[in-house]
Amino acid sequence: MEIVTIFDNKEVKFNLNNNVMFFGKNTTNKNKFISELTNKLLKSSKGLSINGKQFDSNDYNIINIDENTDFSSEFKFTKNNTLKQLIYNDIEKKIDEKKIIDCTNEIFDIIDDKVNSLLNRKINKKSDNNISFQIEIPNMYSIIDKFTNIYIDDILLSDKEISKSMKRKLLYQLYFLDIKSLVDKPTIVIINNFDVYLNSDEIISVLNSINNLSNDNCHFIISSCNNVFEYLDINNFSVYKISNEIISINKIDKAIKNFLIKEEYNQKNINTSFDEFYSNNEGLISNTEVNKIKENIFTRMPSAFGKILNSDNIKIMTTKPKNIVSEYIICANKKDKKLFEEIVQEFIDH
Repeated sequence: MEIVTIFDNKEVKFNLNNNVMFFGKNTTNKNKFISELTNKLLKSSKGLSINGKQFDSNDYNIINIDENTDFSSEFKFTKNNTLKQLIYNDIEKKIDEKKIIDCTNEIFDIIDDKVNSLLNRKINKKSDNNISFQIEIPNMYSIIDKFTNIYIDDILLSDKEISKSMKRKLLYQLYFLDIKSLVDKPTIVIINNFDVYLNSDEIISVLNSINNLSNDNCHFIISSCNNVFEYLDINNFSVYKISNEIISINKIDKAIKNFLIKEEYNQKNINTSFDEFYSNNEGLISNTEVNKIKENIFTRMPSAFGKILNSDNIKIMTTKPKNIVSEYIICANKKDKKLFEEIVQEFIDH
């Protein structure tokens, strides 16, 4: 499944066969891209297509969770929130809502008459304005919302003692329950800065939940400005970096090829330009050889590669710098250093 959109007057393509992870510094550019993409998914923008077909949000369940999504409002029985959709929509089928509302309003009508009678005698006769009193209950969930308190481990939901981390975890649990019930049409879930307020164990737990929920009918588009690449199952994610352009993780293949051909070129010490040597030898580098080095990076140095995905300025070192003025990666040897310098050129110095 390929999504094509326009960002800053440039065509952007990304693969949604798996889930998608966008990395990048939490800058205006990254947030602008995620925001524009989210709005297009929610509003059926003409600037978005999937598999060559104009996107129509009516064909999908679109769920947007951003870092400002308020857990407290989602965990109440208000008209359109997640908890109401999960629970109230089911129980309202089993009760006679009209009968309950009519009976309740009949009782309140008696109170209205008593209060208005008092107002007429005591206030309205002496005032230029007419004051009236009316209690009206429009529906069941207005009653439930008004008179329901929700507690977490005996602490009232609105209490400041409940941490942002706890609220975030519960918010995900709530939404993920809802996602499980959506089987009528394909679902796309967008979560900007999915790891906000979460520690490493909690991030791993959320990613595992996403892996378990995702399938051919449910895809996640998530982003992070933190170094969480090492926690990703890259078999389940297409990975991109957002900087001044959208860069696929697959660009690492080109960096590895450059590294291998430069190694060969420097060893042979031949009298030809590197560009000519590259052109003559590029086809000799097998995908098997490239994939072996890539797999080694992703398993042996995932945190180092993750730094590159979230940095616009990074130094490649063999020892820790005395004065730290930017992000850095420490390589075990000069060969690794040269390899990571090639990767930096593709993902940062491009």
